[in-house]
This record gives sequence, C-alpha cells and structure tokens, in this order.
Amino acid sequence: MQALHEILQAEAPEGWYLLLDRTQGDPLASESLAACFPEPAVTVLNDAFFVHAPEQAPLLVNLAETVDFGPEERRTWLKRGTDDIEDSLRKGGAVMVSAWLWSAQPVEQVARHLKRLFVQPHPDGRQHHLRYYDPRITRLLDQSLSGEDKNQLLGPIDHWCYPAHPTGYRHMAIDEAKGRASAVSLRAEHWEQLDWAAHYHKLLRTVAGLSELHPDTVAAQWPDFPLARQWLREAAVLPWVGTEDEAAGCVALWWLLGRDCEERYPDVAVELEQYRQDRAPTLTEWLLFAGAEFWNKPRQPPFV
Repeated sequence: MQALHEILQAEAPEGWYLLLDRTQGDPLASESLAACFPEPAVTVLNDAFFVHAPEQAPLLVNLAETVDFGPEERRTWLKRGTDDIEDSLRKGGAVMVSAWLWSAQPVEQVARHLKRLFVQPHPDGRQHHLRYYDPRITRLLDQSLSGEDKNQLLGPIDHWCYPAHPTGYRHMAIDEAKGRASAVSLRAEHWEQLDWAAHYHKLLRTVAGLSELHPDTVAAQWPDFPLARQWLREAAVLPWVGTEDEAAGCVALWWLLGRDCEERYPDVAVELEQYRQDRAPTLTEWLLFAGAEFWNKPRQPPFV
C-alpha cells in the first residue's frame, strides 16, 4: 500500500497522524513513549462520553512533531496494529493502533472533524457514541457506507489506513469526484448494520476459539459481515434464541456444521435440546466445551 510505504520512508512525515485508542491503556504512561510523543505532537480528542474517564479519550499524534519516532519505530507500531487486531477479533478487547491518517489540513481541523464524529443520532431517538476509532467498527463503516457517506466520514482526511485481519491494513481514500463534506450523520440503515457488530464479533471469537481448540476438525474461514449479519438476523427470530450469545452460537453451529446440522446429526440435535432445557453454560461456552468428536463431521458449504 503506497500510503503506508510513505510512512515508513519519510523521516518527518508531514501530514501524517497516528490515531490511538486508550481504552485499555495509555501509551503516554510509558516514559519512553511520552518522550517520543511530546506535548506539541499530541491532541486529546475529548468528548462528553469520556467525562468520567478522560484518560481513555483517543489521541491524535502528529507524526511530524514526534521525537525519535523514525521509520523503524513506525514499522514496529504498524505491526502492533495488525497483531492487536487479530488478537482483538479472537479474544475481544480494544486495539491501541486505530489508524494512520494523512491530511493536507492543519491538525486543528483534523481534530475538530474527528471530535464531531463521536456523537451520532440513533433510531432510538438518543445520541449514541460512535467508536469509529475501533478498527473493528471502522471496517464495518468501510463496508457499509456509500461513496458520498464515506467522504463525509473522512472529511479533511485524504487517507485513512486501519488495521484489519487477515489483510494487514485496509485503506479508505477521499473521492474528490464526490466532493468533500462535513462530518457524516449516520442514518437508520447504517445503524441497522452497526447494531449487529457485537453479535458478529462474538461469533468471530467463538469460531476462532474453536479453531484454536480443534485445529484438525475446525478449520473454517471466518464469516464475513454481510452474510453473518443475515444469518444472525435469521437466528435471532428463532423461538429458542433470546440473547446475543445464543444468536452467535446458533450461527457458529450453522457455519461449521451446516444449517441442517440438527437434522443431519442426531448427536447435535440431542445436545442442543439439552442446552435448551438447561440454558447453562451460555451457548458459546457450551460449544467451546464440546469435544473434538462433536466437531469431527463432514463440513457443509456455509453459504448454501
């Protein structure tokens, strides 16, 4: 990716910014990093959402103002982003490296735009906090927004490179033909997709956990979001599915053993009926506790 190549080559990359999520830790708490990121290089993206935890507000780091943060250090942080996103999708938790951004505009304009993205109207009538700086959510926005809406998300930002799995980094770029616009205002159809994000990430963690436990029998690719969302919606209306965990567990079963797994495999039908009676442990835990024998079945194409 040419944009990231520039980050690694330039000694003082003018216009480049590093967006950091501090949900699970503050890089400035490290003495060495605090020296690399002096006060003039750092803008705290404050918002009312962080009023009770201001230390978790994201940071916008102007790479041109950093000290001893050259190509080798940036290479390390690029790798940290890809390592952390894989770990996040497998086990949960936030990713510190949110994105690498490039803009020709002053840092004040970039920061002002990013702050405006935080608060979004939701169809429930309330204002919701948009975690656009979480690469898992960035990926869903990238997949669901139209070209004009994506331009509004980018605003003064020309390039937005965020860590993704398994592709390493993905790149959103401004489309000058569609014109620049102010901060995006998400509509009902966007929230309809984002509201399934927690279900989807629970599904990914379940499939990843099973692949790790049973690498010889569970070797499925991770479901992509559009198909997974469709199946999660279908699972959610089943009479016995009442929670996010049950929807994710049901789709994990369909994904790994086929949507007709209860009809095809008597042991699956028996075990699942027992779960419906006991409701403990949770369905995804129950799937993780199931032994290798349970999963050692011919795998059906998941998309039929």
